[in-house]
Amino acid sequence: MKNFTEIFNDEHISQLSKQKLFDGLTNEEIYLFILHSKPLYTHLQAGKNIPFPEKYKKFLTLIFTGNIFVFHSEHNGTKNLLYELKSGVENRSLFTMYNGTNELIEFFADDESDIILINPHSITDSEKSLALIQQKMLVNLIQMQRKAVCDLNEHIACISQRSIKDKVIKYLKIQIQKQQTNEITIPFSREQFADYLAIDRASLSRTLGELKRDGFIDFNKNHFIILQNLY
Repeated sequence: MKNFTEIFNDEHISQLSKQKLFDGLTNEEIYLFILHSKPLYTHLQAGKNIPFPEKYKKFLTLIFTGNIFVFHSEHNGTKNLLYELKSGVENRSLFTMYNGTNELIEFFADDESDIILINPHSITDSEKSLALIQQKMLVNLIQMQRKAVCDLNEHIACISQRSIKDKVIKYLKIQIQKQQTNEITIPFSREQFADYLAIDRASLSRTLGELKRDGFIDFNKNHFIILQNLY
């Protein structure tokens, strides 16, 4: 981890302005906030993973560039996929870390990724000279957390199904509704898909094979075509 202000430049301001957290802020306002908050920064190479340090669990995590998968790891090595985080306006780029002291969080970079850690007190603790900036950011934060809650509800709806087939079907039906098409692309590899549904990969592959054999779906890697109604 290094202080982001050590490498901060005009190009970074342009990139930050595309992030939902800074929506509605001018370049000058972004610059002033970065100097005030002094975020931390780290780079993660594609295909690499890092455990998230305990002392940063209450920080806000901004995916500056790239694509990150966030896992909850058990002490026995079992992993559950929680979220996919991407940079940019249209994707939820913020993750509020767990407050619990026993939660193990791990980041996996799907591609080259830059991560910025922001102390939430730099947004919530009133600073007279930054009051308007903080107000704008709080509005953005509320909107982003609303999206996070919706994603969490979808996740719970999937993993709360009683059977593996029901978990898979529920997820596919949610994606059909979100993407408004029967030809969908999911953001996961097979292993990540299994981790998201909290099942083992072999069971997932077997279930997908059954649905394909019975004529409900066809698929190639993470691209799915729904051929008939899923129950």
